[in-house]
Amino acid sequence: MRLLIRYIQSRDKAQHEFDGSVVTIGRGTDQTIQIADNSLPLLHSKLSVSGKGLTLTVSDGQSFVVNGQTVKKQSLIDGDVVEISGHKLKILSGDNGFDYLIDVDLDSDQITELKSRFPSGLKQIKAPRRKLTWALFLLLLGIGLVIPVVGLYVGMEKVREIPLVPDDGVWLTGELHQTHAYMGDNCTHCHTEAFTQTKNEDCLTCHQSVNHHFDVEKFGANNQISNDCGDCHKEHSSTDSITRTDQAGCSSCHSDMDKAGFDSELRSATDFLDDHPSFMVSMHEWEASKGWQNTRVDLWADELEEKSNLIFPHDIHMSEQGIDGMQGVEILSCSDCHEPEKGGMKMKAVTMEQHCSDCHQLTFDLDQPDRVVPHGSPPDLMRTLREYYAYQFLNGDTQTDASKEQGDIELPSAREARRPGRVARPKVISDMIVNANVDSSATLTEQANAYIEGRVEQAASNLFEKQTCTICHEISKSGDSAVPWQVKPVKLNEDWMPLAEFSHGGHKNMQCSGCHDAVNSTESSEVLMPDITSCRDCHGGEDSSNLLQSNCVTCHAYHLDDQPSMGALIESGNKDSIHNLLDLDRSTDEMVKEE
Repeated sequence: MRLLIRYIQSRDKAQHEFDGSVVTIGRGTDQTIQIADNSLPLLHSKLSVSGKGLTLTVSDGQSFVVNGQTVKKQSLIDGDVVEISGHKLKILSGDNGFDYLIDVDLDSDQITELKSRFPSGLKQIKAPRRKLTWALFLLLLGIGLVIPVVGLYVGMEKVREIPLVPDDGVWLTGELHQTHAYMGDNCTHCHTEAFTQTKNEDCLTCHQSVNHHFDVEKFGANNQISNDCGDCHKEHSSTDSITRTDQAGCSSCHSDMDKAGFDSELRSATDFLDDHPSFMVSMHEWEASKGWQNTRVDLWADELEEKSNLIFPHDIHMSEQGIDGMQGVEILSCSDCHEPEKGGMKMKAVTMEQHCSDCHQLTFDLDQPDRVVPHGSPPDLMRTLREYYAYQFLNGDTQTDASKEQGDIELPSAREARRPGRVARPKVISDMIVNANVDSSATLTEQANAYIEGRVEQAASNLFEKQTCTICHEISKSGDSAVPWQVKPVKLNEDWMPLAEFSHGGHKNMQCSGCHDAVNSTESSEVLMPDITSCRDCHGGEDSSNLLQSNCVTCHAYHLDDQPSMGALIESGNKDSIHNLLDLDRSTDEMVKEE
């Protein structure tokens, strides 16, 4: 039987539902329908199901009235009115899934009379109210005025030594946080105006380097709903932290970003487990006219693609069979290239010299396998090649196996070694030409240029187009005769989620593959960052019971590094409060002069 019981004159309980077979009626608080009338017993009657109707039965010695007739047991139908000691119950047919509707109309006179029988005032206990009032007044006067005045003259330390006398600790709001302990008992450092809470300007006299929470130039300073330092920082607090960490402080503004009043890509969030948007990543893209551009893209976007211009397949380097290295087959792991910074917040940058050069050596001459070019820009590489072959030509070291096959000019071998300090006989240009096949009409400069440019072109073509640069870089032809090749700029993403703080150090017991599927990644354009479902395997909201309780400040900072300092809010009218604080803005010379 499902009943809807409505109290016509009740303020605290307008209605409630009942699902059972027996409804009890009486004065007791455990009754289904309570009638707080002292004239009724704790259990007056029971309303039970009888066939398809209701039957009301009273306990011994009691009775009730149905439709003007006094009875002790009665079957009830739609429209019957039951009267119990002046209180009325009207039976109505139910709807919306309820079998019956019972309207309970309590007699207010009877209820008021019952409450008045239980007095709890000073008058009822015959206490001397006037004397008690004066005693409490004098006690408060002594605590709030007399004792502080005495302490002012004799010293509060002496007053504090008296065990039965309350000292100034009665009205102190609490101990200072350890970061503010240097202030001691000088309250005016922060409370520059008497009986006034600390203002933002008072905080910013010391904390001028603290940054804003959002771009005030774009959104305007007046859009900040919570613009008081005291909204998030509580001094004289019983907790160990001076910073508020509960997520309600953040969700009060971020619960409905669609109605924030300004255009922002931020989406609403109130709880990490139940109400948090999907992750967004910061992406780099090269534009020839603008350089590297940064955009934020949803991690679930179909067009998501990293455009670093680097060719790097993770699956080949992470193969269980290993890859060919300088010392044979090597089996690589994530830590061989990706190393967390100190503290674990970010990863150190991956560089060619430190992580790739052991296997990918930039050799350019088959006859000089120990010679490599530096990893850098194409103009620097071409300049290095020209300098190397010019040095080789000037030292006569040109007769390599490769050069002989191509019929290059044969010149003397390297210069004879001599002891330091001894001056060798100077050689003229003609002395260096000893090959009879050399055309006597050709100058040494022409011979040098022909040799150098030929060797540079051969080495550069091999580097850019065949076996070295093209393995990892996107190469295209250029119209520059000095550097005929162009390499697309490369930029690896070092911070995918700049608006979040994530510590690899706190997750060092996990496998990298738990969040990054690098083993199955075939192209460097694939974004290997984890989505929010991966984090929710372990992290829940602030009130989660079976997951790690995580609130907003677990992953997000309030003061953002890319925003200007809040100290700029201090205007000329606030300089008095600045000078108040330890005279920090005065130079030593000024202070000496004042003395």
